[in-house]
Amino acid sequence: MSKYWKIFSVAVVLMYFFLGFFVLLSPRFQVLTQEIKVIFAVFLFLYGGWRLARIFTKDRERKEEE
Repeated sequence: MSKYWKIFSVAVVLMYFFLGFFVLLSPRFQVLTQEIKVIFAVFLFLYGGWRLARIFTKDRERKEEE
């Protein structure tokens, strides 16, 4: 994985975490109930965490191949 691809991937993960906090705390989503906002935010946090784990897994696999 190239250095720039890794930086881009981490930036996307940070975007998912930011979007989770935004959905959870922003007044723009007042039309949704609190339960729906929490469920959607938790989904975004979990997906961001899964992508972060995949980044580290792919990086470790690449280092083992070398």
